[in-house]
Amino acid sequence: MPKLWIKIDDLTVNLENIPGLLDRYNLLPDFLRRLLETKFTHNIKPEKNEQIQFFHSFLRENKIAGKEALSQWLVENGLDDKRLDTMLFERLQVQIFKKAMFEDKIENFFLERKELLDRVMYSVLRVKDRNQAVELFTQIEEKESSFAELVSLYSLGSEKDFNGIIGPVELGRLDENLRERLKISKNGQLWVPFEYKEHWLILRHEKSLPCKLDDNMKNKIRNLMYEEWINKKVLGLIDQIRFPKESNDKTKDNLPKEITPNMESS
Repeated sequence: MPKLWIKIDDLTVNLENIPGLLDRYNLLPDFLRRLLETKFTHNIKPEKNEQIQFFHSFLRENKIAGKEALSQWLVENGLDDKRLDTMLFERLQVQIFKKAMFEDKIENFFLERKELLDRVMYSVLRVKDRNQAVELFTQIEEKESSFAELVSLYSLGSEKDFNGIIGPVELGRLDENLRERLKISKNGQLWVPFEYKEHWLILRHEKSLPCKLDDNMKNKIRNLMYEEWINKKVLGLIDQIRFPKESNDKTKDNLPKEITPNMESS
């Protein structure tokens, strides 16, 4: 017999309906992610000083200064002191888990993808007509008009509001057509007009900003590696829920029947 979970007026939801509803409302990925994080971190016991430092970092990141500001933040986010403590404790467990799992892989990841992590600033001018693009390119090349001036007059993209300048942006986030040109460019190099997504572009390299393996970059890479790892596991569990028959022969992440995470707070 179905077991009732909640009743809202004439609407009833049974426990067996919950997985389907989570999937229907696109809440399943977040739910499974948190479930997996609990599975992998529930034995991690942060030190008291780690909890205090993490709490102060949270206050700084959210620009919360003083008890009144914290109380207001809790109200706005539907939390109380106890729920905040639990949330921060579990976030800290995840941070510690990330370091333990990925720290020794960061340098190799950085070296393999450095080219895509390097940043660049560039200027772009886009128009619909090739002949117009060639004419504007000539004006820029012969210094009859400035790049910024022609962008403000003729460019069709959002760069028109920024004198044509875009960035800094990671090379890995750029379309291959732009990335390959900018990767081999020198500062100030002007590219002849080329066709790009139904427009004709004039491109100028402004500045390269090589990345460094500092603390910020390590944290970014650690998070990237973790996201790739956890998302793969979440997608595997979603497949098991949506297509149980096809998943019977696959390797499964068997979650414990009962999860009782440590709810110790800072």
